[in-house]
Amino acid sequence: MMITDSWYLLNSKYNCENNYRLNPDILPQQRHLLSPKELEEKTKVYANLIRLTDFFVRKLLFFLKDIPAVVIITDDECNVLKVMGNEDMRKNIEIKEGVSFQEQYTGTNSIYLCLNHNQPIQVKGKEHYHKALYNYCCSSCKFTLEEGISGTITLMTKVEQSSAFHLGLVSSVTDAIEREIELNKKNKKLNLFNQVILNSTKNGIIIIDHNGIITDFNEAAENYTGCTKNDVIGNHIYLFKDAFNKFFHYIENVLTDNTKYENIELHFHIDKSNKVCLFDALPIYDDDQFIGVFCQFRDITDRYELEQQVIANEKLSIIGQLSAGLAHEIRNPLTPISGFLQLLEKNCNCENANLYFKIINEELERVKELINNFVLVSKPEAPCKSKVHIQTLLSETIQFMKSEAILHNVSIFFTDHNEEEIFINIDKNQIKQVLINLLQNAIEEMSGGGEIHVTLMKNNETKQIEISVIDQGSGVDEEVLANIFKPFVTTKQSGTGLGLSVCHRIIKNHHGEITVETKKNEGSIFTIKLPFSVQEDN
Repeated sequence: MMITDSWYLLNSKYNCENNYRLNPDILPQQRHLLSPKELEEKTKVYANLIRLTDFFVRKLLFFLKDIPAVVIITDDECNVLKVMGNEDMRKNIEIKEGVSFQEQYTGTNSIYLCLNHNQPIQVKGKEHYHKALYNYCCSSCKFTLEEGISGTITLMTKVEQSSAFHLGLVSSVTDAIEREIELNKKNKKLNLFNQVILNSTKNGIIIIDHNGIITDFNEAAENYTGCTKNDVIGNHIYLFKDAFNKFFHYIENVLTDNTKYENIELHFHIDKSNKVCLFDALPIYDDDQFIGVFCQFRDITDRYELEQQVIANEKLSIIGQLSAGLAHEIRNPLTPISGFLQLLEKNCNCENANLYFKIINEELERVKELINNFVLVSKPEAPCKSKVHIQTLLSETIQFMKSEAILHNVSIFFTDHNEEEIFINIDKNQIKQVLINLLQNAIEEMSGGGEIHVTLMKNNETKQIEISVIDQGSGVDEEVLANIFKPFVTTKQSGTGLGLSVCHRIIKNHHGEITVETKKNEGSIFTIKLPFSVQEDN
């Protein structure tokens, strides 16, 4: 409501004349009550309001068209923080940032009255105390921001171009600025809340606007893509086509056709480990208008591995059922065949009989071994554990395999990194079978000769012993490496693919683990880790 009660003005002018002793014929002397540093600090406090006022002032001056006008922003103590608008008017009345509009210095003015009476006020022409201001009309409205911060916004024009509607115009602008600041405050809180969610979730999140510009990108998304947030935010999605190659075409289809994708299974290799995730690419709508794309990676690695283990166990269960019957049916005819072959061998005088019988017996032994491995894979025997001196077991096994190694021009070396003797609870024969299998594979890998190094180390932190078999072979392809301990996976032309699977089951039954590292054309390292507690852990 505009103040029209003359007593406000009469009281102000009385104070100017009798209390402040101001001369109405002289332009009021401007007072700077704020030091440059204090003005700078004040400006920082009101920075958001000043920024928004600058935007609205441009619109206000546009509506005033050719009317020269000045807009003044003050704090709650009548100190000018910002002056915008017509340069000539500013120079004529010497309005600058930092000057005070306190009544005792500037006389009767709308800024002081507005703050003191807490209402919108317009002071026009001769309503001012100083004659130098008779040509101007000033309309002031008070604003109040968060945490009690307040001040005024004032529109100053020439008297002949002034209007009672200017006070309403300034009041509307002030209300709009207050609403905008409050909205920005809520948006800031909402944005902060969104950022907390984005950064705390383990899901990778990418948000893209309808133009293909990336607007949000959290830390989990960095791990999946290899790109950093600073690199991608604000850039077009097409710049990262190669980095996003596994899922880029899904995003592209959402942008072009608003297609919806959910639960797309993607595989990533992150930090030397394989990650499996479900990927969603969903269109974002504001009412019916398409405004962007929401992308999400949900890690299901543990679930995927569990599913694969279940599938593997189901396969082994089926194999077990088959092998039990198959082994029985094959072993029955093998026994009389072997017996009759021994009789024929004694009574046959054929020139090449010994060679033929040798080949037949070797192949029969191979069939027996295949059946035994087949049964062991599907239903391995529980280890019969006893206290074993591991250094002795390794030395004996290596010595046993040296003759085979010499035939292939391969040398085997054993390195014990421990000064103490180590005894562990294991099934001696089963662990020996694992070592023989690993050494046999290493020897066969190095057809042109080379060296195999077997090392033994005690890890007190993990309470495990670590046995490594290091060869100089050609290495293992990535596709084979991922499934190397599964049944029937082999790189040998005549291999069954059961050896490493048997090794894996034996080590697992000992509560240990077996891993492999490989480099193409440089070799492989198979590492067995077994608990070294001397207590029975069956």
